[in-house]
Amino acid sequence: MDRKSEWAFRGWRIKTPGCRPSSEGATRLSRAAIEEPRVLNSAPGKSQPLRAEVVEWLMRLDAAPQDETLRAQFEAWLAESDRHRAAYAVVEPVWRLSSDIAPPVASDIVVSIADARRPRRPWRRTVTVVMGAIAAGVALVFLPALQIQLRADHLTGVAEQRDITLDDGSKVALDAGSAIAVRYVASRREVELLSGQAFFEVTPNRERPFVVVAAGVTVTVTGTAFSVGRSDNGVTIAVQAGSVDVADGAGVASGLHRGDRLQISQGGKIARGQVAAEDVASWRDRRLVVYDMPVREVVEQIGRYRRGAIVFRDAAIADRLVTGMIDLRRPNEALQALVDLQQGAMIEITPYLSVISSR
Repeated sequence: MDRKSEWAFRGWRIKTPGCRPSSEGATRLSRAAIEEPRVLNSAPGKSQPLRAEVVEWLMRLDAAPQDETLRAQFEAWLAESDRHRAAYAVVEPVWRLSSDIAPPVASDIVVSIADARRPRRPWRRTVTVVMGAIAAGVALVFLPALQIQLRADHLTGVAEQRDITLDDGSKVALDAGSAIAVRYVASRREVELLSGQAFFEVTPNRERPFVVVAAGVTVTVTGTAFSVGRSDNGVTIAVQAGSVDVADGAGVASGLHRGDRLQISQGGKIARGQVAAEDVASWRDRRLVVYDMPVREVVEQIGRYRRGAIVFRDAAIADRLVTGMIDLRRPNEALQALVDLQQGAMIEITPYLSVISSR
């Protein structure tokens, strides 16, 4: 497909020179032309507070399994209303599967074994599948977020960006759905990136190095501007000005300078590349510039600007590479366009869970 093609999605258009793979197997996308741009509301909304309470209770019980007083308080909370018990019934099975822990609650709260042995009618099987999807969606949204929230000093919600000035004058810009923990001591300034992406402008101090830690990777600088991103695929560092030293868990060190980009996968694979200085942390301008990035990671970054979890049914689409620019002001349209350009399909199971699959 050599000629240029054009797709229209809900009032905006994406132009791309076809979907022809490049020599590296990447799908090339041109810059998106967005008509009548809209900015998302950055204020995080309320969502299922009772289920969030259940997760918090389960985390506390998991941390202190022998605390009978805490267990009694939880049982009393459950007994307060049917709504509490219903929220627990949705969240607890997924928590047990993801955390591999026993349910910390009396047996009369859970469906009885006798009921479970009864033959199920077809409609009951359907309800079970739907409830399982809802539970999975809730777990994907709440469990990791609450665990990070307990550790974070600064964090952002859906579609929210935040600028932070640290005690030494260094500045941090947090992308949506991101979190950091700050640990400053006399000899070292350390920031741990717990999730998402951050852009750092560091105040120079050679006697007190500035270190960013993310999933076992450390980035050490004295004074520079750079970004660090943490995703399910690994850690990515890009330098806008100055230089940084990067070391992974295996002790492999790399020096990066202006325009250098380094990605360290979870398996330890290292990939180096170049990026235009103005495109480092492009998300600060509500645009996402990607270079030969797996669709899975692009979807993860778009997901920070929309509510609900997104999962892939298979790897046929998730592992493909794309290059281009995406406007984050319209994440739903951008996500749908990306999926369509990959000849895929996206189905919303619940408001908390969408599934991407091959057509």
